[in-house]
Amino acid sequence: MAKVVLTIVLLSMILTLGIGEQIFMTTSFDKLAERCDEIQSMLVQKRYQEAGKSIASLKAWWGKRRDILEFTCPNNDIKDIYKEIGELEGTIYSEMYDDSITRTNVIKSMAENSKNLLIYRIKNIL
Repeated sequence: MAKVVLTIVLLSMILTLGIGEQIFMTTSFDKLAERCDEIQSMLVQKRYQEAGKSIASLKAWWGKRRDILEFTCPNNDIKDIYKEIGELEGTIYSEMYDDSITRTNVIKSMAENSKNLLIYRIKNIL
């Protein structure tokens, strides 16, 4: 009887952690794309100082998320996204605003691709 209870407890822990990881990953990539949209909107509206502050905030936010994501699902794209955010920050600092808009599109694409590759779907399993 104790083995059955232990098995059920372990199974429910595994399921809970797996579902939590999937939710965390999905919301992280969705929020990243959303924040890039906001930054891109600021750049189009020529609100460059505000965009610079948002990029710094995004970099700090993604740094925290990246640590957890790299632990749960090792993927080079997660590291590359952080690099792209740094390059986005550099283009703002260098006043290369057209390149900044391009970088936001690259980060959004990387977020969407990574999410599609890492979440559990039948096509990803087969």
